[in-house]
Amino acid sequence: MSVSNIDAVIATVDSLLDGALDHARMPAAVERLRQLFEGSKACLASLGPGLSAADAVSTNSDEAMQRRCYTDLSEEFYRFGEVLRAVPVGTVYRDADLFGLEALRASRGWREWMEPQDMYGGIGCRLGDSGAHQRFFDVQRGRRQEPFGASDVALLQRLTPVLRRVSMLSREVGQLRLQRDEARGALDAVTLAIILVERDGRATYLNRGADDLLSAPCGLLALRQGRLVARQPGDQRDFKRLLDGAFAPGDAFGERRSSLILRSERGEVAPLSICVVPASPRRAEGPPPDRLLVALKPLGQGDEIAASSRQLFAFTDCESRIASALAGGLSLAQAAGLQGIRISTARTHLARIFQKTDTRQQSQLVALLQSAVLPLRGPR
Repeated sequence: MSVSNIDAVIATVDSLLDGALDHARMPAAVERLRQLFEGSKACLASLGPGLSAADAVSTNSDEAMQRRCYTDLSEEFYRFGEVLRAVPVGTVYRDADLFGLEALRASRGWREWMEPQDMYGGIGCRLGDSGAHQRFFDVQRGRRQEPFGASDVALLQRLTPVLRRVSMLSREVGQLRLQRDEARGALDAVTLAIILVERDGRATYLNRGADDLLSAPCGLLALRQGRLVARQPGDQRDFKRLLDGAFAPGDAFGERRSSLILRSERGEVAPLSICVVPASPRRAEGPPPDRLLVALKPLGQGDEIAASSRQLFAFTDCESRIASALAGGLSLAQAAGLQGIRISTARTHLARIFQKTDTRQQSQLVALLQSAVLPLRGPR
């Protein structure tokens, strides 16, 4: 490697590390690698069963050709992977030496995938294993290019530790993103509104329930310039005092007020229950929390009781409406009037409700229904 190439190598390493943290930047990093070796094509990929074109980053990529590698040519490349498995991790190899030039050029992989893309001679390195899969880097030169020499092999050998670290970082970051997306999906399925709030009151995360709640034009809480605030001035004082207490240093969080109920002045909006807890565990001698988890729950539960009772007790629509009315504090006569049915019919429905819930009195039924509200949303 000449001295004039050092800057290019450093820039390539920086680009690879950026790609490990942000997959969208990886194609540019692999392109830098290709240029560094003056190759016709370069590829950072995985081999093994059950993979797709998304498991590879290639330069000069023909998407249709790339998909073939993981569909009708998948068995061929799986066999390539079995040969590659014999190469020690971190070792640089030449394609022709590893597979045998005659056997390689007689394969479908060569005739239908490599040759059409001007891949006539390559070097590569095995980067590591992940279950049944293995990660590798490969760079090729075309028919009219000089074969890779000893200096190219030496350069790739020096870059291999970097490529291995990039491969591991990329996998770890991908797993973290998957876990994050799964966690967000789970929080979106919860009926509670969940918000992460910074010390300055700025909301940094809202689940679906919080987004719906705060977007209501007459809600009791709102976002103003990204900060979570109460709409009514008196409520804002109480709400800020609640957050300040949770953010305060010390180990007495359990002794401080951690919940609050906001009510609209005219009763046109359901009361809102607010609970705050530190987003990370508090330690007696540790610093105060940087973020709080704020959980919000409107206290009007009629619709939720009706939906939960249908799922839990197999109520009919009429039974669920009557049960919801009773749980909301109405008498059986009032529930019958609300549904437009006779009281005798309502008594028949109530008898079936008692049977399905194994209860005998309305007080037992109401207590059961109010405690059995499911915290999960139905599908949109």
